[in-house]
Amino acid sequence: MGRDESAQKPSGSVSRRRLLKSAGLAVVGATGLTAMSSPAAAGDGECPYTYPSCPSWLGEVEPENWSFHEWPWGTESLTIFIHGFTNQNGGRDYAYEIYRNLTDSGYNGNVTACDWNAGDSWDDWYSAKNHAIEAGQDLAEILDYYGLTEDHGVTVNLVAHSLGGKMALECVRGLHGTYGHTINSVNLFGAAVWDEQPGERFYDGILYGTNETHNYYSENDDTLGDIYQAAEFGRHACGYTGGTGGEPYNWYEHDMTSRIHHHCEYMDYNDGCVWYIDDDLV
Repeated sequence: MGRDESAQKPSGSVSRRRLLKSAGLAVVGATGLTAMSSPAAAGDGECPYTYPSCPSWLGEVEPENWSFHEWPWGTESLTIFIHGFTNQNGGRDYAYEIYRNLTDSGYNGNVTACDWNAGDSWDDWYSAKNHAIEAGQDLAEILDYYGLTEDHGVTVNLVAHSLGGKMALECVRGLHGTYGHTINSVNLFGAAVWDEQPGERFYDGILYGTNETHNYYSENDDTLGDIYQAAEFGRHACGYTGGTGGEPYNWYEHDMTSRIHHHCEYMDYNDGCVWYIDDDLV
């Protein structure tokens, strides 16, 4: 199944929902992470979905210490799932759900997980952002070292959720800027990345480090609409409202507002949107 080309980024006016949230979070943002610790600020921070447990045979890489588990050496097609904030968010289970969806849709490549130091609690938010930069650079070095790039004949795709989106974009930024390589695609699910950065910090990485980058976002995602904006002092995430404009031509917006209502819903087999990306992984 192909992606829904009707899912286009709204043009022109800013939504009323966005304006209301911006006004409220101008006050909330002043308290930063203090607000994030209260149940009232949690939005849909608690995932209402239950994901199947990941089997031990699913491959995994830990880029910060160059550790590999059941890695598909010699593969010509590889999709790596990068989990988001905190190390307890079911990253391997999410990866397995993506594996189930993609293989059932006819994807013949390997699907693996990427485990990185994303923090253990809300107190680790700002350090986790720094770790996303470091882990992204480490993953870029791994892809270069093992020849997992387009010019080595390997089709590599990154699928990243939430703060994992920052790690993925840091990866392709370094992959191009430091090593001069390209991978096939980056697919962002509810990316916890400032909405202006795809057109600024990550512009060259997206343009030259990927064949295409897809941003799936939803204004019904209150984790990004409330919690993220509180932590980032009112800034919007591109996983909430899309980019601000100025992104390179190979950046594609997909408005999932009518479909995605929870931050963890993107990966769900039935209610998510993994099947939208299968045409982008070849």
